[in-house]
Amino acid sequence: MDSPKRRRDGSVGDGAGAGAGAGVAATSASPTMPDDLVMEILSRIPVKALMRFRCVSKYWNSFVFDPNLVKLHLQRSPRDNPILYTLSEYGEYGQYDEYDDAHFLHCSSTHRLLQNPQSVVGNRGDAIPVFVDYDIVGVCNGLVCLSRIHNNLDEIWVRFWNPATRLSSNESPSCYIEGGCANMAFGYDASTDTYKVVAAVMSDAKSHKMELRVHNLGDDCWREIPTSDADFPTEFCQTKGVFLNGTLNWVADLGTGNSPLFVDFSFDVANETYTCFKLPDDVGEGFSELGVFGGCLCLSHIYHRESFAFWQMKEFGVHESWTLLMNISYDYFEFPRYLIPRPLCLSEDGNILILVCHAEYQLVWCNRRDLLIQHFEIPHKWISLKSTDYVQSLVLPYRTT
Repeated sequence: MDSPKRRRDGSVGDGAGAGAGAGVAATSASPTMPDDLVMEILSRIPVKALMRFRCVSKYWNSFVFDPNLVKLHLQRSPRDNPILYTLSEYGEYGQYDEYDDAHFLHCSSTHRLLQNPQSVVGNRGDAIPVFVDYDIVGVCNGLVCLSRIHNNLDEIWVRFWNPATRLSSNESPSCYIEGGCANMAFGYDASTDTYKVVAAVMSDAKSHKMELRVHNLGDDCWREIPTSDADFPTEFCQTKGVFLNGTLNWVADLGTGNSPLFVDFSFDVANETYTCFKLPDDVGEGFSELGVFGGCLCLSHIYHRESFAFWQMKEFGVHESWTLLMNISYDYFEFPRYLIPRPLCLSEDGNILILVCHAEYQLVWCNRRDLLIQHFEIPHKWISLKSTDYVQSLVLPYRTT
């Protein structure tokens, strides 16, 4: 027997009516449209407009977050290189603190930033305020993972938030951390449709022993991942890992004593296993940070505050595919030695790179082909500026079943 069709007003009918009440409902209802056709139409409508449908009826409220529509809408969301900028302001006393100061999100695009670097700070009226006292761990499929650390620096919590729908989860159970140090990252397991946050934490401050803990969106616990001292880093050199190709990646040190060995520590989100990839051969001591630009893993490296190098791994996991895109001296940049420039945006052809220099309140536009450099000032109130790929979605920040 065929199941009754749902009507747009929330009533259910089988086409024949079951008494006077059913007849009235059938008469007053809007013409029935197949759900698959409705889903096809809704999957092409922006998130902000879809949120208005939730007020129409219980039917529309549930339909907007139907898992099939959520996935279809995500697949069809515009892929025009959108970027979500994290803007952070000075606190009350003029000093920056990643947890205490104000954070805002501003959505723009790679093209817009390349055309007008100063547009990165955008219009304050368009910015979305982030929860007070929270830091951003990462962004995936339109979902933002936030973390909050305890005043005693021994516990950390996370919660999940969708800026487009303005929905958020409750806080997770706390994760104990030794010495207030947690190197975190946020990713997605497509095989099980599960969002996970991973924390590399120090379990024993005296021995500097590190371990991995994982929290799944919707779970009520953190799980410890088995590790081996022989192939596990003694130190994670990057506070926030980056998500790419189903893996979370940090710069880490596998060395011992005075013999550092810097690698890409790569955690497989689905299998919950890890491996280490070599960084480019020329990368030694200095400041290194991984990022994702142009769909590829990238590495920025500062050689003894004398030069800035930017590498791109053309084929993920293949050491030979590391390609040097830029290596420019501090003197050419006209940088003082105390600066640590960070990549903010890379053009599709890899020719133009925009760096942010927080200490000087500057954006630096670099054309590697012609070796052209331009400096752009940004308002002094923005002390921290980061970027990540972003797409608006209907993904729920909590589990419904």
